[in-house]
Amino acid sequence: MKVALFVTLSLIAGACLAQGAASAVFVSGNAQIVGTDGQARAAVRGGELFAGETVETVDGRVQLRFLDGASMSLQPATRFRVDEYRFVEQNGKASTGDRGFFSLLKGGFRTLTGLIGKQQREQYKVDAAVATIGIRGTDYSAHLTESGLSLSTFGGLVEVCSTAGCALVRPGETFVVADRDSKPQRKGPASEGMSVMPDLPPPKPGESLPAVTPPVQGPPQVPPQVPPQVPTTGSPLQGPAYTPQTGPSRGVP
Repeated sequence: MKVALFVTLSLIAGACLAQGAASAVFVSGNAQIVGTDGQARAAVRGGELFAGETVETVDGRVQLRFLDGASMSLQPATRFRVDEYRFVEQNGKASTGDRGFFSLLKGGFRTLTGLIGKQQREQYKVDAAVATIGIRGTDYSAHLTESGLSLSTFGGLVEVCSTAGCALVRPGETFVVADRDSKPQRKGPASEGMSVMPDLPPPKPGESLPAVTPPVQGPPQVPPQVPPQVPTTGSPLQGPAYTPQTGPSRGVP
């Protein structure tokens, strides 16, 4: 009986360890995933990302869909690591043991959080070298450079903390943190520069889809020069000038 129980628990633990954290729903350009053994593989649509692995977008873009429903768009020149991830769905809810701990090593992302971020907020954290990001169910973007961390909130609340203090970043705000010993400072309105790419249909079971690459742009085509037609009789054309239709720019919800 004890042996059977031990084997069962071992199998459960092994299954949890083997559980993927996310899958790639969009890949463009030169992007790769570095495993825990240091070996790199090409990032392809439908490919899985496991805990301990790092996504390097190089000159490409990758959008991830996590098991709890979160969506994350990684920008070019980004290194993002899944430090620890666990999600066991319980009737559409996150359990108390679920967690999502990540590291932004460089570059930027925009994310729409899933069930863990909405229901187990204390179990969600992104370490970004100079500060730590916590959330309260939200839509936000983060960008880390040598100058520090810039964080914008589009929905919900984000808490950003350095060793000098914490700040709540509300919708429409951007805060910056220069280094670990600097307090988060409000910079201005939220930047819409990082948009979440639309989800693509998930791959079929067992289907391996190639990376999506942007089309090669050829040299611009120069239209032939046509001499203007000058009317010999009659008056010039009359009428209101054409006015292009404009409207408020729309960000991604």
